[in-house]
Amino acid sequence: MLRLAAFVLVLLALSGAPAAAAPVLVPQAPGPIPLLTSGRASPAALKLVGGSVLEEVNRARMARGLRPLRSARSLAVSARRHSAQMGLRGFFAHESADGTPFWRRIERLYVDDGFRSWEVGENIFWQSSARLAGISVVRSWLASPGHRANILSGSWREAGVGAVSLPSAPGVYRGAPVTIVTLDFGERRR
Repeated sequence: MLRLAAFVLVLLALSGAPAAAAPVLVPQAPGPIPLLTSGRASPAALKLVGGSVLEEVNRARMARGLRPLRSARSLAVSARRHSAQMGLRGFFAHESADGTPFWRRIERLYVDDGFRSWEVGENIFWQSSARLAGISVVRSWLASPGHRANILSGSWREAGVGAVSLPSAPGVYRGAPVTIVTLDFGERRR
């Protein structure tokens, strides 16, 4: 069952962040990963970006004495689907295209059945580029108070990253090539 207080905390953390925070581009190590090959997204490169995002999040958490997050397949699937939906439909928001709140969308895969407490959170990012490094994504989030609060929350135990890259995306992306990254956080206790 979703605890109301936890839900309010997550919403407060998210509300402090701009809806479409511009990425902060900084020197990167290792170098950026090329995502587009002949106008098509490289699934292997997108998987690497997702893995490097979680690795960088865990590096930031451990530097502050927080435990690393475990990768959760259900959260990664939820994140990947949301990134794809945003790119294909041309919007950038935590809510789904039909207005469904982010936590309801995540709940479909990261079920709360039988758990005493259940909490989820989400960070999203986009960049109009054919190259992206996980460290750039995480540094951008750490520069935003709401996103930073999610990354450094001691509540989370698991996370899943979903990245998509499109050669041309409609709506807010104005037909430009785009890479969208969603990071879903979760915590369930029996």
